[in-house]
Amino acid sequence: MNDLITRFLNNLGQWHEVALTTTKAIVAIGVLCLVAYLLTISYIPSEISFGDTLIFLLIFAAFSIVYTAFCMMLFFFGISLMPVTYFILSVVDRYLPSHVRIGQKLPFPKISIITLGVSFYLLYVIHGLFLLDWKINVYIGITVSLISLFYYAFYVNQKRVKEYRLKFENLGDIINDPKASENLKKFAEAKLKQLEIWIKNSIQSALFLILTPLIFMFLIGDVGKIFLHYTMQKTGVRIEKATLYIKEPYANLIGLQKMTTKELSQDQIFIFKGMEVPFQGIGKNTLVSYRVKEIEKQLVIPNEYITVERTQKADK
Repeated sequence: MNDLITRFLNNLGQWHEVALTTTKAIVAIGVLCLVAYLLTISYIPSEISFGDTLIFLLIFAAFSIVYTAFCMMLFFFGISLMPVTYFILSVVDRYLPSHVRIGQKLPFPKISIITLGVSFYLLYVIHGLFLLDWKINVYIGITVSLISLFYYAFYVNQKRVKEYRLKFENLGDIINDPKASENLKKFAEAKLKQLEIWIKNSIQSALFLILTPLIFMFLIGDVGKIFLHYTMQKTGVRIEKATLYIKEPYANLIGLQKMTTKELSQDQIFIFKGMEVPFQGIGKNTLVSYRVKEIEKQLVIPNEYITVERTQKADK
């Protein structure tokens, strides 16, 4: 019974390290995504209050959630390709020198029918993405292949850790046992050191799994831009087509056709339709973007001079 409890605690500690590293990485990704978005629109909000800080935290969470959901889709595709990764490594191994061979003792990955079914379902759900841009196809192909490789490395290390712990359960007791011989203690220390290396490799593989979609998302610029804009639209911070009610003198600074009504004209308020709002709701200003003769212009307007109207389809 004690052995079972010890084994459970060891496994729990190992997964706790992986989960903690994953959580930290996801939070960091949320922060980096927000900073990257602000850099893409060349805007830094000013005069932020304590309430705005809470909104920032919600945006961090939104980026993390959207990124995690997107990665899960790529993750399932990558897992389904693990047998392909195994065969590629096995073929490559035949042409490597004997002292650096990697495929001789690699285990064949087991893929469940559920995982395969989920992969095909997700492929059906996002099949429209493949038609948007060839860069998205390149991005999905590269990331899924690397995820398959890194997850296979994670799978191999976890399998070795599990087998080692089953085979050598009392290594720590041997090292602390004063009656144990020096040779036996050295043997136990060597095995524990190897075990620690495999655990660290597992954590590194998990970190690579998380960062791979993010790295190539920004290396292939349009994909990162789509991701950032989509997330900010879902949070309501970015609006692609909005109707703006702007007071003078800021309304006079916009070189677009403007409208008004009898009631609004009394307060010197003008209406602009189809405007893009890259950033609003945080700080004391709203960023407005528009095009004039293929030239994009941005205008920062104090919140008291602007009202943003957003419309969306009602749920049936």
